[in-house]
Amino acid sequence: MSIHEIMVGALLALGVLGFVITAVGLVVCDDLYEQIHFLAPASLLGAVAIPAAVVVNDGFSQMGAKAILIAVLLFLSNPILSHATARAARVRRKQQLPPVHGEDFPVSKD
Repeated sequence: MSIHEIMVGALLALGVLGFVITAVGLVVCDDLYEQIHFLAPASLLGAVAIPAAVVVNDGFSQMGAKAILIAVLLFLSNPILSHATARAARVRRKQQLPPVHGEDFPVSKD
């Protein structure tokens, strides 16, 4: 086994680990807001490590450029989609978009 193959395997394992952490977190957590936080490992580790493995394996070819583009899009869209999901859940729960004047935000003491 060459160092090149070891690097590709390590990057793929790191990427899959990010997606496994996300999957376990989504199954274990009951609260939607906690589940949203578990989307980060997939968008950070998985979406960067797997395309990096493609670039290491194939170089900056057409496939490598597409992998980088997909990684950048996933990396940038995750915070936007997480925010939009949390906001939509709040609107659904509170039946209102803006907070009402004097609304008390409960602080979790877990």
